Amino acid sequence: MQLERSAAKANAPDFLKQIGLALGALQAERQKKSIAGGKVNGGLVEIQKLEKLAVVSDLHGDSKSLFRILSELNYEQFLSDPMNKLVFLGDYVDRGSDSMGVMYAVCHLKSTYPDSVVLMRGNHEAPAEFPFSSHNLPYEIEERFGSCSKEVYQRLLSMFKLLTLATVVRQKLLLVHGGLPTENATMESLATAQENHIRSRVLEELLWNDPRQIDIEPGWEMSRRGLGRHFGSGVSRMWLQRSGAKVIVRGHEPCQGFRLDHDGAVMTLFSCKEAYPKFKAAYLALTAGQLDDINDARDLSRYVRFPELL
Repeated sequence: MQLERSAAKANAPDFLKQIGLALGALQAERQKKSIAGGKVNGGLVEIQKLEKLAVVSDLHGDSKSLFRILSELNYEQFLSDPMNKLVFLGDYVDRGSDSMGVMYAVCHLKSTYPDSVVLMRGNHEAPAEFPFSSHNLPYEIEERFGSCSKEVYQRLLSMFKLLTLATVVRQKLLLVHGGLPTENATMESLATAQENHIRSRVLEELLWNDPRQIDIEPGWEMSRRGLGRHFGSGVSRMWLQRSGAKVIVRGHEPCQGFRLDHDGAVMTLFSCKEAYPKFKAAYLALTAGQLDDINDARDLSRYVRFPELL
């Protein structure tokens, strides 16, 4: 695959160019407040019309899984139709061996097919807002680019702040990286979470929360991660009602490709194999017609695919 070869040999100027192009595409869609078949409101993307949908979750520097998924999707043909959508749920970097290859690829995809690609933000794309110990991206950049590493890293941090925080697809799926806010919040608060993160927990909870079985009030507990919260089924039901969706799809936790929680209200999807060899990598691929027939995560699980990793 030419994209894989380009990512492997990219030098610092190549990489800075790709980041700049992706940054420009993200800025442009926020300014025009639209994407083919949908609208953009700050960190919130709402897609009403599409033909086909693919969803890729956490990659954590696993470029092998990414390029295999792209190959199976026949990505150039898939993305050439602006009414097809490829949504990434975030956590492109850290833990794995090729965060730079993954970032080069997703930047290229966003800049080349801006109406077909939605890049969401994971907690690993928010090291400035929520520092954490496993953030090894700066070291990988320094090892690869040496004296240019600071410029590359700063440009990536600028791009991270423009990544999508929540995506609603055809009033069927509500896509986030981690979870949903546990206290009183609105759809508009998802759109403005980056700007308000000093005054509000919404950004932290979108990026760091996890679903759990919690049967006591207030329906959540503090997370053992040290950031975010565990949220119960009541929170999931509240956000499905608020967004008009049928299923919450999120990443953030390794699993055997996918996992269902909250009686089919939540699907956890995971697309990384390298850093988590005991788990499986998976992605979603389905048509608009198939999506329209979905009423819960059990229905959606029929469209989970497992890439054939060599």
